[in-house]
Amino acid sequence: MNTDPSQDDTLGPNEAVLDAALDRTLARVWQPPAVPVGFQDRLRAALADEAALDLARQRRELEAERQEQLAALQRGYVRMKRDVLALALAVAFTAGAVMHWAMPWLRDAAGVDLDRWSPMLALLGGLLVAGAAWVQRFGWPVLPITRRWLRT
Repeated sequence: MNTDPSQDDTLGPNEAVLDAALDRTLARVWQPPAVPVGFQDRLRAALADEAALDLARQRRELEAERQEQLAALQRGYVRMKRDVLALALAVAFTAGAVMHWAMPWLRDAAGVDLDRWSPMLALLGGLLVAGAAWVQRFGWPVLPITRRWLRT
């Protein structure tokens, strides 16, 4: 065999024959050790037990990971509900402050008593916000009228 790194390492036809002869000689000289009786059965049983233990460990790890993910989802859900409540309160107080400031101004500018119209305007605003939330969450309702509006 060639051990000089500067020369080509390709196996020639004679080297393949010599390698095969070396393998046969080594197999004849070094006999494999004797295996105790029942070794194969014990080996298969040990492998099966290890596989079952490994499967149980994987199951425990996956269950723990699932519980962590569910807890994270629950925390996110609670955080989202808290944020939505804070946003709704902020919008309500802001709308109240704007109306408190704007009602006298609108009454003077328009010459109309808007105290009678403010509940209707509040209802209209609420419906618009609810409709926008519906469209954002579920999409546009599937109605023939809506389809015509969307095409134009």
